[in-house]
Amino acid sequence: MKKHFILLIIFGCLSVITTSCDDDDDDVTINPEAGTLDGGPFNFVVDGNPDMVSGITLSGDMRGSNSSFVITDDAGNILGLPPTMSDLEGVNFDDAGPGVCLIWYIRYEDGLAGLAPGENASDLTGNYDLSNSITVNRDGLNGGMITGGPFTFIVDGEMDMVSGISLDDSEVNGPNTTWVITDDQNNILGIPPTLADVEGVNFDGAGGGVCLIWHMTFGLT
Repeated sequence: MKKHFILLIIFGCLSVITTSCDDDDDDVTINPEAGTLDGGPFNFVVDGNPDMVSGITLSGDMRGSNSSFVITDDAGNILGLPPTMSDLEGVNFDDAGPGVCLIWYIRYEDGLAGLAPGENASDLTGNYDLSNSITVNRDGLNGGMITGGPFTFIVDGEMDMVSGISLDDSEVNGPNTTWVITDDQNNILGIPPTLADVEGVNFDGAGGGVCLIWHMTFGLT
């Protein structure tokens, strides 16, 4: 009888120990860590040509059951949630139009609320961690500012050329540029590629009427 009593006590202790370990595992809390994003900043021209980011890297001790990249505007409004680096590098930022985007990385546990396009990243609630952000600048096309004229000519068979036109190109933005001559209804009459070509145009040959001179930048060709 004594031997049976001792074995019963031993088995009882093992049961208590096993139950205690299981309870401790249920209480473990994971603190997400998103790490560090490196890359950029990126500067794109919104011109109809695709603009993708590349060369972004993630580093650090990353933890969390779920993950995603997060794209917001500069006010934190969520624009997109590419799940992987490959998906992020496939985003065409030209489609977003002029403005500023921020790229983040997030690690989080189940139950996170507010992680959806149209929501604001500052309103997320749950167990999560956001990395630092990388900036994507999206600048619109800008043809600059031209000065000169107005010019008044008499259509008399004599050559009439403009001169003294200047272009302030301090804010010109775009991969391609040209000059454009239109009538007063914006119908295109000529496309001289350079200012020298503009000054070589004989406006007497256009006959009576009004012409307008423009400088433009453009993307797709």
